[in-house]
Amino acid sequence: MGYTVFTCNLQSKPADPPPFSPPRELLAQQNHRLRRIRSSDDVPAMVVFLNANRRLVSSARLLSASRSVPLSGLALARAMSSGSAQRVFQLKLDPLTGNSEWVVIEEDAGGTAPEGLHQGLLATTSYLDMLNDSRRNRAFREAIDKAVSGPCRVLDIGAGTGLLSMMAARAMGLGDSPTCRSNNGSVTACESYLPMVKLMRKVLRANDMARSITVLNKRSDEVRVGVDIESRADVLVSEILDSELLGEGLIPTLQHAHDMLLVENPVTVPYKAIVYGQLVESTYLWKLHDLYNNEAEILDGIHLVPAGLERIIGVKLQQHPMHCDAIRREIKLLSEPFRIFEFNFGKRPESHGETAVRVKATGSGQVNAVISWWMLQLDDEGSIHYSTAPKWITLSGAGNWCDHWKQCVWFIPGKGVPLAKDEEISLRAAHGDTSISYQLEPDQPKSTGGDHHVKGGDFCLTLSPERIAIYGDAEWRLSVLNALKTVLQRRAPSVCVIADDSIFLALLVARFSTASHIMALFPGLQDKGIHYLKAVADANGFSMDRVEFVRKKMANWTGDDTHNKAVDLLIAEPFYYGSDGMLPWQNLRFW
Repeated sequence: MGYTVFTCNLQSKPADPPPFSPPRELLAQQNHRLRRIRSSDDVPAMVVFLNANRRLVSSARLLSASRSVPLSGLALARAMSSGSAQRVFQLKLDPLTGNSEWVVIEEDAGGTAPEGLHQGLLATTSYLDMLNDSRRNRAFREAIDKAVSGPCRVLDIGAGTGLLSMMAARAMGLGDSPTCRSNNGSVTACESYLPMVKLMRKVLRANDMARSITVLNKRSDEVRVGVDIESRADVLVSEILDSELLGEGLIPTLQHAHDMLLVENPVTVPYKAIVYGQLVESTYLWKLHDLYNNEAEILDGIHLVPAGLERIIGVKLQQHPMHCDAIRREIKLLSEPFRIFEFNFGKRPESHGETAVRVKATGSGQVNAVISWWMLQLDDEGSIHYSTAPKWITLSGAGNWCDHWKQCVWFIPGKGVPLAKDEEISLRAAHGDTSISYQLEPDQPKSTGGDHHVKGGDFCLTLSPERIAIYGDAEWRLSVLNALKTVLQRRAPSVCVIADDSIFLALLVARFSTASHIMALFPGLQDKGIHYLKAVADANGFSMDRVEFVRKKMANWTGDDTHNKAVDLLIAEPFYYGSDGMLPWQNLRFW
């Protein structure tokens, strides 16, 4: 597991704002150190880390007034500078909780970023995957060659490295040589992310197209006809698609382009996109979201989802990108593929749409999920296609592709919906500007195992599917429990610090270390973590009087924060920063 990085240019608001807001203050520290914790007892504390392969890793640390212990694994933030010319937000996603942390990246007036920041930019994003996707590149080249048959005005939105812009320029015979520049056609590449703009300019120079393609470091909705471009464009080439199709702001981008930047009835590449779906049964997918029913089979005395609070933990109600080919053996197909939505790029799309699809079951089973994908028709004749369909689908254009696009999974609540062979069921689908949602509607109401009464003010703690699956893994829970019992047999800790967002570790210590005072940091969950512990305390047999939520960062702790007692048990899970490099073992961090 690792951090997923999203980036946007601070000089303009993003086309599709991520569902997180930057904090009001981004405090930068040059060093992260665990400050001295004053205590009269100069005794070593046991630091316990529980790693992903279920082994106990422990080491002695002296957390007392005699020394300061550096937390060398933590990433260092860079101080903000009021004199910088460029500021870029970098969003890191916590794999434990799905919560995010915004950091500010500074560049000086000359465009120089902190050392190592943009090194390997392509290697740590999906750009390299797309550039290596020869089937995608071939399809776009063939479609652009057909669309750009003579001199015209081409606009490339979200140009990235400039590949599609160069294809359009080549199709028109544009180049930096005097004979090529006599062509009356033009190509404008629009890209908002400054580091990518710099890379694009280098690519254009290397291909002798720097003077034949106009590069705009702007969002497309900031481009003005008569200011940035001479007139409306005849041809739109663009690839701003994510695994769900709409997540990168395709609809609002097309709406603005048709309103302000394109001629009437423009030529577009791609021509249209079609979203397909399929009903499946899968125990593997069920365990990624239904912790209540999964935990009911585990008898370890810990109740993450007690009876009466069945929805206190859940996943975000959204489509989740996954490589479904990798779990093909875990999936039973219950229907044929069916068409859901169609988006014509040459027409102004609507912001919202709904449809109902009647789906006939091809086999009996429990519908646990809807798997969806999309297919591009890149030309108006329908001869050039590209699809993100899984390998078991034999649609035109399906095949191998890189990691930049996956299928999407929509979880059906609870244990799913039972379905008999040849039975028909209604699937309602709705889309907004940036997402698609689904709802199964059986002809006869059936229990899905998910329509439970919720107590506690309908409070729900949202976690990632991977984290819910881990919390429901009986073997993992047993290994963690045994590791903790081993530590507790050596000594009964008086002060225990939970350094991460693991609610399971917090419940475990509270349940089995009855004499410990527990200090939970919950850096991502914050108040939600404490709210959750209060809701499940009675069901797990502990009192909240022994649990304290510390809002201060551990780097700023003093003896007053621990009531002048030594911390003799520090417990946490390792985590990864996925953006730091390519090899997981180089990115392992500890608190």
